[in-house]
Amino acid sequence: MALRNLLLRSAYAPLLATAAAKTQAAACLGLTVHNDAYKSKYVSTTAPCRSKARYSTQSAHQVFEPLTKSRPVFRIRKPIRIIREPSDFYHEILRGIKTAKHRICLSSLYLGGEETELVEYLDRALTKNSHLQVHILLDCLRGTRTDKTGRSSAHLLSPLVAKHGCERMRVSLYHTPALNGLSKRLWPQRYNETFGLQHIKLYMFDNEAIVSGANLSRDYFTNRQDRYMKIDDRMLTDYFIQLVHTIGGFSFELQSSGLGKYHLQMVDGIPDPSRDPKQFVRLANAAMAELLYSSEVKHSLEGTVSASDTLVIPTVQMNQLGITQDEAHMDEFFQLTSNYALEHGCRNLMASAYFNFSDFHKQNVLSSKSRWDLLVASPEANGFYTASGVSRYIPDMYSLIEYQFLKTARKKSRGDILIEEYMRDKWTFHGKGVWSYLDQKLPQMTMIGSPNYGYRSVYCDLEAQITVIPGSEGSNNLDLQRGLHKEALYLLSHSKMIDEDTLRQRIRNSPLWLHALKPFILKKM
Repeated sequence: MALRNLLLRSAYAPLLATAAAKTQAAACLGLTVHNDAYKSKYVSTTAPCRSKARYSTQSAHQVFEPLTKSRPVFRIRKPIRIIREPSDFYHEILRGIKTAKHRICLSSLYLGGEETELVEYLDRALTKNSHLQVHILLDCLRGTRTDKTGRSSAHLLSPLVAKHGCERMRVSLYHTPALNGLSKRLWPQRYNETFGLQHIKLYMFDNEAIVSGANLSRDYFTNRQDRYMKIDDRMLTDYFIQLVHTIGGFSFELQSSGLGKYHLQMVDGIPDPSRDPKQFVRLANAAMAELLYSSEVKHSLEGTVSASDTLVIPTVQMNQLGITQDEAHMDEFFQLTSNYALEHGCRNLMASAYFNFSDFHKQNVLSSKSRWDLLVASPEANGFYTASGVSRYIPDMYSLIEYQFLKTARKKSRGDILIEEYMRDKWTFHGKGVWSYLDQKLPQMTMIGSPNYGYRSVYCDLEAQITVIPGSEGSNNLDLQRGLHKEALYLLSHSKMIDEDTLRQRIRNSPLWLHALKPFILKKM
């Protein structure tokens, strides 16, 4: 049991002395040591927090209590399940479709053109159960973009709309108001998606919800690592479904034109965002503001919070629509953990698919008194690594940004800010979120959802994540903390620490014009 509580990275706890000890500890946690994942370059035998720090007697509920103000909060009393593998995520999606009795609500960037099995499951479920209703929310630009075979998400779903009708099989496609006028006509497919996307990933089946950053596409079901959390709670699922319905209320509706063809029709009373973006933003903002305010009132945290309660706080970010709830939430989190670190010490892990953190996130990490590990995709685990044309240089650009950030951190004497890169043969990395340990051995809080914590997450796309704060008592909370800890270790077991020298060598032969593209990459990718 003692080994179960040991962190295998010296960034988090005293370094295990030998490779054998590391392997033994990994086995106790149900992990496998891959390659040289545990060959740490920063050997340390010191405690994970500042030597003068005093351990706090405050619970996580007390430390993070300010995060529960002015936001909906849900008390979860059933076990929360952490899904580890993409294949398990896929099977949970299929299981949810097969067993749902009343409602299915899926929100994703897109549905992969090859996902015929998932569509067949939806068809069978709707045919078998006349009471079942399905609502799917996708991004309009990505959902209508065709692949090499001429298929798109819209093509794949339109036969279901034709067969079961729009009332039972509703498909909404959100269109950014930022792409309008002449730009709408000039920018081609794929590149027009840089203006803004519907990026929320939520998957609901009756009273169960899966919160993730993964899309509904083949690589996300096989070898593209993300995070996934399954929560069984009716009120939280109701909120998520309300969120999707609200966004659907100012989105295009997929209509079948017969013979496998489709057309898009805007919801009544809402202008086309590409033609009248100002009026669209006004109406969309009003709809979202009403939802957030009513949810805050209905689900405010009142009365005494039990130490056995797990608290879940959902937040959304829709800057183009004037909604910045998640940005304010993250800012408060950064301040809370920084202040906590002054007296007690604190360590945090933040993951993103790309090293393209916004200035907001980078400045908060650099100025924080907490210890930070940043986990991102290595060039080989980046989704653009095998791309063609200019896109194949995007991993090099991320390395350049990574190098400049690490150089800045060292100039500020921040040796406690470390970068890990996910490296796994034939796998890509799309994980995102935060694990906050405070001064404890197990995570005291996590954030999970769609944001990559980049410029787009803050300013361009529709995003949603949840903050999960386990209670200090009860087996469900302890199991959740252990599960979050094992999840972090599992991701780190496939990663390697990166230093300035490695990054300098990597970017040395990058073309000079890549530097000129940096402002575009920072804001668009």
